[in-house]
Amino acid sequence: MNLDQITIAPVFPLWLILLLFSGGFASAIVQYCLLRKRLGHSRGLSLSLLRFGTISFLIAFALNPSLVEKKEHKLLPAIAVLLDTSQSMGQPERPGKASRLEEAKTLLTEGTNPLLKSLNERFEVRLYGVSESLRAIEVKELAGLKAEGMKGNLSEILKELSGKNTLALLFSDGNLKWNEGQSTNHPLITVPLGSPGEYKDILIKAVKAPSLAFRGREVIIDVTIKSYGYTGLPLPVLLKEGNKLLTAKNTRINTSPGEVTTSLSFIPDEVGQKNLSISIPQQFGESLVSNNSFNLSLKVVRDKIRILMVSGSPSMNYRFMRTALKNDPSIDLLSFIILRTPSDILNVPTHEQSLIPFPVETLFSKDIKSFDLLIFDNFKYPLYLSPHHLESIREFVRAGGGFAMIGGPSVVNEGRYAMTPIGEILPVRFPEKENYRRGSQVGVRLNRAGVIHPITRLSSDIAGDDVHRLNFWREMPPLDGFNLLESKSSATVLLESADGIPWPVLTVSSYGNGRVLTLATDYAWKWYMGMVARGKGNLAYLRLVDRMVRWLTKDPDLNPVEISLPESAGSVGQEMEIRIKLREEDLSPNLRSVVSFSVLNPDGVKIEARLKQTGQSGEYLGSFLPQKGGIYKLKVETSASSLEESIVVAGLLDTLDAAPDHEQLIKVSASTGGKLLSNSEDLLREIEAYTQRRQHSFIEEKRLPLWGMTYALAIALALLGTEWYLRRKWGLI
Repeated sequence: MNLDQITIAPVFPLWLILLLFSGGFASAIVQYCLLRKRLGHSRGLSLSLLRFGTISFLIAFALNPSLVEKKEHKLLPAIAVLLDTSQSMGQPERPGKASRLEEAKTLLTEGTNPLLKSLNERFEVRLYGVSESLRAIEVKELAGLKAEGMKGNLSEILKELSGKNTLALLFSDGNLKWNEGQSTNHPLITVPLGSPGEYKDILIKAVKAPSLAFRGREVIIDVTIKSYGYTGLPLPVLLKEGNKLLTAKNTRINTSPGEVTTSLSFIPDEVGQKNLSISIPQQFGESLVSNNSFNLSLKVVRDKIRILMVSGSPSMNYRFMRTALKNDPSIDLLSFIILRTPSDILNVPTHEQSLIPFPVETLFSKDIKSFDLLIFDNFKYPLYLSPHHLESIREFVRAGGGFAMIGGPSVVNEGRYAMTPIGEILPVRFPEKENYRRGSQVGVRLNRAGVIHPITRLSSDIAGDDVHRLNFWREMPPLDGFNLLESKSSATVLLESADGIPWPVLTVSSYGNGRVLTLATDYAWKWYMGMVARGKGNLAYLRLVDRMVRWLTKDPDLNPVEISLPESAGSVGQEMEIRIKLREEDLSPNLRSVVSFSVLNPDGVKIEARLKQTGQSGEYLGSFLPQKGGIYKLKVETSASSLEESIVVAGLLDTLDAAPDHEQLIKVSASTGGKLLSNSEDLLREIEAYTQRRQHSFIEEKRLPLWGMTYALAIALALLGTEWYLRRKWGLI
């Protein structure tokens, strides 16, 4: 025991302890003087010294002497082994080769001298998986580890590890985010995976396309293509809608790696949602094929509503409806009036006739798809349209077009409509007896469905609440003539005659993707003139015509449902949220809560979807979790309406640039004070060199109070026992 290993920590002030020592010394002298007379000098001195030694030994405990034991401990260096598990690590350099992640596993766990085993023998090893987040993993998990995460942010990961490790070891292909200006307090040794020289891939890097396009106007889509391992190869870029090829263009990239931007253009001829795909055929030896294609959804709208109107005679009904349509700048109207039939005999040469022939073949065989709405106004069609033309009209409506039949004495034409494709698409049937009634004025009233339908709701400044709306239509001028029709079970009657039998006056329905309307009167113009005569203006008639057109052409402003898609593109495994809003002014109170939300995946299979209220009136939040990339179809249904939208979800590898980026690893290593190494022996030597320079140790110190030791008590007892023994022997006890 060394003296420098004993420390004192007095429990009393030193002056008090010295005073006690002095008192003990004085008592020993007094005792010596008393014992010397009885026992003599030597015996008296022995007992006095024993007494002074005992007192001094006990007083010394007030100094609180402790024995200090010191032991130096060297810390085992902690090394963080970071294994990149992002998507690019799952790619091989060439078809048939192991993935980069498998190469990393082999380096860590296989061979005659596995790297991970060697590290565990020398250091404290902590194993982590790196993707969009940092995850601690066990060695036994390595075999089942998959490369399926998003690109990780190495800057944030090193911040999280700061102060916990002596050194970090990263196995990666370099596809990581890194802030070049970031400083770190421990070096990072990087092990590059993958071979940039052997990697071959063609990918669509970026697509710039409008989300909204106009029918009949050119749409330009800019496509940026990147190439690895292919130089001067002509690349065909295809733009398709389903299996239909819209356009194609060849491009060429003359450097590797290199990229080029090319433009694809097409002119949409139909309105609606266009689900498009851009693709590049697979090239020989390509490592990754899924990023050769890109899906996008484009909404095509009309800049103007194109209407073809055919009237059987120059009637008042035609005049006022044509005026209402022509006064709307958003409508492009093409109208024809039949002034003579093909059977009329004219004693005038053809070249001297001022009337042009009705261009039936051009309108109903070639140009019909360019229109949005077809209106027949009291039109006797059998004299002009063949069965082929009628089939074209039916297909036009089935594909999404609108068709309106305005009544009059020529409409039924002895019931011939019922036996044609037009009879199939119409929402009404024709009775066999009386077809048209004229001479007795008939008022109209709203049917139950007409109270909430956007066509007959007009607007709040005209109709007000439901009670005022009913009274408003009852006060409309009566009709002098109307067709006697029967509504089909699939149809919706909005207006009906108010007197006697409730004959349907305004009836609507859907057919395929299109909409159909029947206005069973040629006296609707009286709703214009009659209201003007009463001093109430023509707004009601103009608004009715406008809403009929808007409803038939599916104007979104009339749909009580509005869908707001997320601003950023979705990806597989990421929950998608869609905001749904109901326009309460277009719904009755008992229908506002009846809402359903459904989602179809790219294969057309219905998947799980959730719908919840946001807390605000009429607003909902729909969500679903996509499990694969592609175009998903969303459908929102209420008791009054439905709306469909499409949303693109990117697959895990659809936009992946998986080329090894070893330059990034060099930058990361240099900025952290580390190195880029690939040989396992070099790794071990470098790791040992780094850890020796940064090795830490600590000294463990133990303090053992001497008064608490057994031999201290034994010494005190021995001194007291010896004194007692001598006193007894010498006759003092």
